[in-house]
Amino acid sequence: MASDRRPKVEPPPRPESLFGPLFDQFPVGLAIFSMEGRFLHANAALSRMLGYTVEELLQRNHLEVVHADDREAAALLRAQAISGKAKPRLNERRYVRKDGGTIWAQVAGGVVRDSAGTPVYTSAVISDITTLKRAARMSEQRFRRMVEMSSDWYWMQDQEFRFVDVPGLEAPDVDTDVVIGKARWEVNGLAPMQESWDQHRARLRRLESFSDFVLLRYKTSGELRYLSVSGEPLFDEHGRLRGYHGIGKDITERARDQKALEESEERYRLLFEVHPQPMWVVDANSLAFLAVNGAALGLYGYSREEFRTMTADQIRPPEDVAGLRRAFEDHSRDYRQRIWRHRKKNGELIQVKVVSFNLEFSGRPARLAVIYDVTAQVKAAENPEDTSRSA
Repeated sequence: MASDRRPKVEPPPRPESLFGPLFDQFPVGLAIFSMEGRFLHANAALSRMLGYTVEELLQRNHLEVVHADDREAAALLRAQAISGKAKPRLNERRYVRKDGGTIWAQVAGGVVRDSAGTPVYTSAVISDITTLKRAARMSEQRFRRMVEMSSDWYWMQDQEFRFVDVPGLEAPDVDTDVVIGKARWEVNGLAPMQESWDQHRARLRRLESFSDFVLLRYKTSGELRYLSVSGEPLFDEHGRLRGYHGIGKDITERARDQKALEESEERYRLLFEVHPQPMWVVDANSLAFLAVNGAALGLYGYSREEFRTMTADQIRPPEDVAGLRRAFEDHSRDYRQRIWRHRKKNGELIQVKVVSFNLEFSGRPARLAVIYDVTAQVKAAENPEDTSRSA
């Protein structure tokens, strides 16, 4: 009688021999497959993940539950791992549940070989990452919507909330060289409307998104603009903060339509606090000083209480008062710029450039002015010889 020389087929390994006694208690899917790809063992987590009973899975080939668009890639990776042409590696693929739904999974495969190195079975650890993929997709969609809604510029900040890029924001909108490398609250002439800088910093440290954060901004020309910024945190693949990114929009026209905002005395107080140049608001009819900032107090030498008892003509030489009153007869909304002579409290006469515009302040017509001391420049232009001798 001829002896049976057929190769002996080893029985399927028990799950515990590969994964230990916790096979059915693992929170992620575990499976063992034949060389043809049929399920030999599947744990409870994988059963719940795919919606099949363990017995139903044992009647199927692995590729039957892989999404049709991913089957070719899955089969190729498996064949390469079995042949030894490529090491098993972590990959992502889609699976189709029994109810027809699709899930995303992260798969780590392995090949079980006998003592001679012949592949006998394969195994896989399958983790459901559908929620993570959905969150990433939503984040991408939010970013896309954010950019699409942006009518002006996009911005990026590092982990310390300093600007690293502001594409689309160029002169004369803002001086880019004084923005890059600075945090938002370090930019000159910028002030928040709804909340303080401390509150905004606290929001960023909590890694919260923010929307329509309105800021007041003075351009180098002295023009006032309203800016709205929205942003959200950026994280790397390990969940560490990379910084913030978002959009900015100039909403000046919209803001000017909001009468309450225009009439808010608090708004001007905030502006005075951040503006490095002397500023004041003067009543268009009486010429009384309605508000004066700290820089003006420092330049002219008067206290805030003294300014409140004075009118704008009192700091001019008498021969300039008629011109001042004619200037206040212009009630347009245009910005104007002019060189004037002003007298400080100590009697010193200085030359100043005044950039001003009309507005309403506490319900009455007024004019906001930004003052630049140009005395030295005027003297240099009038006496070029003195300048050359001192050089």
